Amino acid sequence: MGSRLLPEPTVEGRVFSMASESELIAALQAIFEAAANERVIVGIGDDAAVVAQPKGKVALATDMAVEGVHFKREWSSLFEIGAKVTAANLADIYAMGGKPEFLLVAAAIPPDFSIQEIQELAKGIVDEASKVGATVVGGDLTASPVLVISISVYGSVKEPILRSGAKVGDLVIVSDLPGKSQAGWDLLKQGIKDERTLPHRRPMVNYISARDFALAGVSSMSDTSDGLVSELSHIAKASGVGIEIRTDEEIDFHGGEDHVFVATISPHLPFPRQAIEIGRVVLGKGVRVNGEAMVHRGFTALPE
Repeated sequence: MGSRLLPEPTVEGRVFSMASESELIAALQAIFEAAANERVIVGIGDDAAVVAQPKGKVALATDMAVEGVHFKREWSSLFEIGAKVTAANLADIYAMGGKPEFLLVAAAIPPDFSIQEIQELAKGIVDEASKVGATVVGGDLTASPVLVISISVYGSVKEPILRSGAKVGDLVIVSDLPGKSQAGWDLLKQGIKDERTLPHRRPMVNYISARDFALAGVSSMSDTSDGLVSELSHIAKASGVGIEIRTDEEIDFHGGEDHVFVATISPHLPFPRQAIEIGRVVLGKGVRVNGEAMVHRGFTALPE
């Protein structure tokens, strides 16, 4: 962890009720080091982590989540929040055909947080990272009026799968139908909190499908964190092609945070397991759904 935890005793006149920096780091170290990795040479507790570097390429990604923008504590537990932010980073590495290995976690913590609350957040991070064998090796803590989490992930990749690889004639496939996170958010804003809202509070990312897509030889791939149309628009633009989606399925094309994987693949290659075909790559530009041109507007978390 970094050495700038709680540089001042107050934020906007409020006195911190937290433990000291050394006590917090010790409490977190026990959680993060429980999932040890033999490639970690220097872990939490020094100025920087040191890991052994194998041959090959390195994939790097980072993501930030702000309370009130990307999550609400009255909706989600700290465990769920930690897992959700972690999943967003891991999905980005898998979308490149890589394997996440190490995480750096920076968090700005409200002054009224207890050690137990910070540990709960850390446990959510570790729980999600452990699904793919990734390890937290360091980070930083500081004070903030609201909870802010930033995670950077380091992964390995033999040959990255780019958005620019789609070719005319390729099929468009997804690892699942998107829209579950948006549906969960719609219920939460109505005051409903049940199992149907879990995909928004903690998306369950199908990392195995992402790996299967990569092994099948997909020509392009992306995580649909900003919505299906948004990500397909990025692929179409980067590849210089058009994308035609034809489906009778109920698909949310604009809602984000599902972390479903969308990819393009040659029709001559074996179909990946669990893949759902939704369209084809064509000459042209942009994205059309059942003949209608789609507007690329991206995804805004927790819209008003």
